[in-house]
Amino acid sequence: MKTLTIIWIGLAVILLGTIPASKKESQWLVSDKSIVEILGKTNINSFECQSINYRGNDILTEVLFPEKNHAVWSGEIVLISENFDCFNRIMTKDFHQTVQSDEHPEIRVRFLDLIRKNPNTPQESLNGNVEITLAGVCRRFPISCDLKFEKNGKTRLIGSQTVTFSDFQIDPPVKFLGTVKVQNEISVRFGLVLEEI
Repeated sequence: MKTLTIIWIGLAVILLGTIPASKKESQWLVSDKSIVEILGKTNINSFECQSINYRGNDILTEVLFPEKNHAVWSGEIVLISENFDCFNRIMTKDFHQTVQSDEHPEIRVRFLDLIRKNPNTPQESLNGNVEITLAGVCRRFPISCDLKFEKNGKTRLIGSQTVTFSDFQIDPPVKFLGTVKVQNEISVRFGLVLEEI
């Protein structure tokens, strides 16, 4: 009987050891003060199109795994295609036509699995994958970004991702009988202001 008790105790210890430590989940509201820009170049100059009037209702989730001493961030921000302003009337109109804003009114940036390896530091790099949906086409890219906890209490997620129009099956715009050509490569740059819920 004593032997059987010892065996049961041993099994209980083994089973308890396989149960993962409790996870801690935090949610972060993406503030309307956040900035998302799309930057590119033509054969003549560069351009910058910025999302304006972002509503700031999106939420990112951080799941902390204490036993692994890292956290995983995920979530999605949704931007209105028509709300991108290139600060030039013609360029803005061309941008809306290029991303097919009438047919595809939203541009989505979805963070899949950003790994935060040192959760107790004020600034660090996060690495993982992001999905960008543009003109109705979704593509996945590896990404590295920075998480900053500032003294004023604000938290920022900052980064950029280089993509091409052809990634999304879009032909770069050509204007004025071919004299102005937009380069295929563009950069999606973001500075998200986060507020813990």
